[in-house]
Amino acid sequence: MCKQLQMAFMAVALLFGLTATTALAQSNKTQAASKMSSEQMMDKMSHMSTDEKAATFDKMTNSEKMEAMKMAGHDTSKMSTKERMGMMSKLSTQEKADMFDKMPMDTKMATMKMAMKHAGEKVQK
Repeated sequence: MCKQLQMAFMAVALLFGLTATTALAQSNKTQAASKMSSEQMMDKMSHMSTDEKAATFDKMTNSEKMEAMKMAGHDTSKMSTKERMGMMSKLSTQEKADMFDKMPMDTKMATMKMAMKHAGEKVQK
């Protein structure tokens, strides 16, 4: 009886250990993406394709998009919200990538960190 109890306890402990290890491995993967150094982030940005830049532009908030458009020479402040949204939906991938390139570095980095964080959360689920 004592040996059976001991074996059951060891099986439960082994199962708990495997579960804890798996959970820690997943959280470390998420933390690794959010702990990229500024230098690593800038290196990643310099190697982004046009499609990746456009996808990152699409993930930005509307105010960040407006700021990027303004820096690229498209002042949309006098347009209605409907007109702005229409204009943004008609932008080509290359135009989005160009606007991403003209954004301030801190906005680019914040956007990329947010995108990585969301990608890490999707992997965890």
